Amino acid sequence: MTVTTAAAAGPPMPEFRGRGLVHVFSALDYRTRVDVHDVSGYRRTVLWPLNWKVCSQSPAAGRQLNGQAVTIGVVKKTEKCPGG
Repeated sequence: MTVTTAAAAGPPMPEFRGRGLVHVFSALDYRTRVDVHDVSGYRRTVLWPLNWKVCSQSPAAGRQLNGQAVTIGVVKKTEKCPGG
């Protein structure tokens, strides 16, 4: 059986920017490590994902997930993302 490069590389990273943090956890495989950081400058701990929205992500949308950790930058839903 031959495995194509795309299948071996894993699924593409979805676009999460502007969406709720809960969507990240429901869309990614449960085995994917997700590192979440408050990018507002307040260095708050993210305890309740329903209150946060995604401002940045790494890897970028469309990039292949190869088992690496995903980094998500968030702010409270009522706040604006920095730089935008």
